[in-house]
Amino acid sequence: MPLRISAAALGLQNLDAAIFKPNPSATTYSRLEPLPTSDDMAEALQARIADPLWMLARQWQFNEFQGEDAGSPMQANLRIEGVPVTSLTGGGQPPVTLAGAPPIEALVEREQVLQVHPKLNAQAGQQLMQRLRAAGLQGAIGTLLQDHPARIVAPQDAVADNAGFVWNALLDAKSLDALAIAAELRPMLGNDAALDAYGTSLGVAVGQLAAFRTTVTQWMAWLDQFAVEGATPGASPYWNAQRLEYSFSLQADGTRPLLRLDADEYTDGRLDWHTFEVNAVPAQGPPTVQVINVKPTRPPLPTIARYPGMPADRYWEFEDGRVNFGMLGAAKNELARVALIEYALVFGNDWFTLPITLPTNALYRVAQFDVLDNFGITVKIPPATNTDGTQWTMYEMSVADNPLVPRRLNDILYLCPAVKALEGPALEHVLMMRDEMANMVWGIEKLVQGTSGEAIDRKFEANRLSTQQELKPPPGATPVAGAPLNYTLQTPVAAHWIPFLPVRKAGATALNWSIQLQRGVVTTHYQVTPGRLNHPNNAGYKAFIERLRAAPFVEEKPVQGPPSNLLQGFMFHPRGSLLRKDPNAAVQTDYLRLEEEEVPREGIVLQRRFNYARDAQGRALLWIGRSKTTGRGEGNSGLRFDVISRAKRGA
Repeated sequence: MPLRISAAALGLQNLDAAIFKPNPSATTYSRLEPLPTSDDMAEALQARIADPLWMLARQWQFNEFQGEDAGSPMQANLRIEGVPVTSLTGGGQPPVTLAGAPPIEALVEREQVLQVHPKLNAQAGQQLMQRLRAAGLQGAIGTLLQDHPARIVAPQDAVADNAGFVWNALLDAKSLDALAIAAELRPMLGNDAALDAYGTSLGVAVGQLAAFRTTVTQWMAWLDQFAVEGATPGASPYWNAQRLEYSFSLQADGTRPLLRLDADEYTDGRLDWHTFEVNAVPAQGPPTVQVINVKPTRPPLPTIARYPGMPADRYWEFEDGRVNFGMLGAAKNELARVALIEYALVFGNDWFTLPITLPTNALYRVAQFDVLDNFGITVKIPPATNTDGTQWTMYEMSVADNPLVPRRLNDILYLCPAVKALEGPALEHVLMMRDEMANMVWGIEKLVQGTSGEAIDRKFEANRLSTQQELKPPPGATPVAGAPLNYTLQTPVAAHWIPFLPVRKAGATALNWSIQLQRGVVTTHYQVTPGRLNHPNNAGYKAFIERLRAAPFVEEKPVQGPPSNLLQGFMFHPRGSLLRKDPNAAVQTDYLRLEEEEVPREGIVLQRRFNYARDAQGRALLWIGRSKTTGRGEGNSGLRFDVISRAKRGA
């Protein structure tokens, strides 16, 4: 039964009629939950909505109906001109022709492989032994083993160089020396009479000489393709020891002026267009280079540039949930990130790509670029430049300060052959870091090559060459009351820590003071009195002194002191080749100087390792190269001088 309310009783006057007859409230939803009534997905995929006008309004809010006075590219007329890059120069070496040669990375980085890896040399000799056995020429193997056995020297410290100990026991003089045999066979290749005479000297029967010629010729071809060998011992001639990086140039022969691409800081094993700087040198006579002209017979079709997680073009479109641009953040000073986000969210669909095939190892420029849009208008696309006249642009090669080269290269790009190399474990690993407490730089040899060529842990070896060795007191000695203070002239440093000391750079003046880092040595003195060394209680200490005297990287100083207390100093030099200027020179006279700015506060990591790749012809390539990467920060060697500490009680 309805309840009647008297306005007079409530004391209300001039009431709106809406109080007594209110309108029904509008129905709202806080959440929509679908209730499937069928297993048919057709109805759900239609995505029907009850209010199409609301959908149109949302599209209008997102500017999907905003027109632009521009057309979409439909066709591109493109013509590209280029000159081939034909030779490799630098390092004081004669130019190397790139046609038919291995990739540039292998040519620049290559070092001698079999000469520095005795185990690999013996395994290459085993390959020859297998081929001779397969051809029924077992008799020649015995003679070759007597004349050219593969030697793997036994390590002086078998505990530290366990790999060298194992391979010495397994392969020493049990395989053929591939390098020695190849040196004998190479002058005979193509001369059947000489090869027959060589086979006869090995005991090969007359009826087997043809098989012998075929076997050794095929083995020599295999050996030549086995590894990209360096021409000289030690580092590549393109390696700049003072900068710890490669420096070389590529040259476009036949151009006037002679165009060059300089790479002065190649360190990471990956060459691309941004590695080089365009330069030029004067040349006489008219140009003789054959220009490369590429104009597609069928104009390429522009396609929108795509990338993973790209936002959808339309508002009502499901996007890839693996990328959430809403989670990206950028501070006001992170201009690069802001520009990247703006490109991704706003201007991503304004970029187009054109597929075109070009020969590699060439320097190109865009000679013609016309775009036909969907309105039938042809637009000439000029090189992108800064409207304010500034020189910096993106995706542009650097230019040397040379009047022969324009200050800007608006449309020039070097197309470098792409090589993806597999890197093996490090053969040599050096960490260089700054030690501000000691005011020097340390080169820490973490890995070096042992006698077999395999890497050994220098830290473990350094512990066996430890500076913590103690000599027991002579028998019958009366203990002396300890002093209250202990004086230490120098705290010990591990044998694999090589110091680099700041020295004045040659040519530096008082107004232009500059320094370099010169490799030094850590000298440690040990007790070498014969009477105490030969005592049975000091047998381990005597073996330690003998290891020091036998190590080729340890330099002995003259014995000094009274006969009852003889001391001898030992200087620890680097064992590997990364910290050497000339690994073929005596370590005592080989002093490496580095430019001071090459070792930043973060330090650097130097490595030598095998690289394996395939070139465009499908050839398998193996070479040894070097790399330099950023380190892990500063360190502390603990080196101190003139240290006074309080003696322990009872000492």
